[in-house]
Amino acid sequence: MTTRAGIVLGGGYASRFDEGDKTLADFEGRPLIAHAVEPLQSVVGTVVVSCRAEQVEAFERVLDDVEFVPDPEPDEGPLAGLDAALQRIEADAVALATADRPCVPSTLYSQIFETLDADGVVIDADGIRQPAPAVFDTRALRGEVQRHRDTGERRLRSILADLDVDLLAADTVRDQWGTSVLTDVNTVAELDRLRRDGC
Repeated sequence: MTTRAGIVLGGGYASRFDEGDKTLADFEGRPLIAHAVEPLQSVVGTVVVSCRAEQVEAFERVLDDVEFVPDPEPDEGPLAGLDAALQRIEADAVALATADRPCVPSTLYSQIFETLDADGVVIDADGIRQPAPAVFDTRALRGEVQRHRDTGERRLRSILADLDVDLLAADTVRDQWGTSVLTDVNTVAELDRLRRDGC
């Protein structure tokens, strides 16, 4: 049986969110980071949270049964955080999530894990491949991240260029799990809208 793990990327500075640390902003009584972690916990054996060192104490107060991996070098971008998190993963397959998408359900991850038959399964939204939420073969993802890091690349989406991934249409995902399932929160206004409309 394929073993499974999850990584939640939560270390970005979210410069467009002007009310403190976005990952700790309240949504339906829990911080955004909890909405990203909890769906994964029901479908994987281990969840690793990639974050900045100064976030760990606050995250420890709101998250249980996760491993925190602070960025080894500040301000090196999401690939550096992902690279460090992947070093802690021993599972065959890994789900990748971001802290600013609070409406992704566990059933989406379960379905993607079940269909994994390549380097990864990623969602295609209007021709743009989304690095999260997605599921990857751990070895393939680790190799690609390290290769791009060696070239000085910092962008998360860059890893998708050379991986052999199967595509899942965003419209199909929305039809099955609702129109807000892939909503990402970048600003206070977007969070307020999600609070009003719900997942």
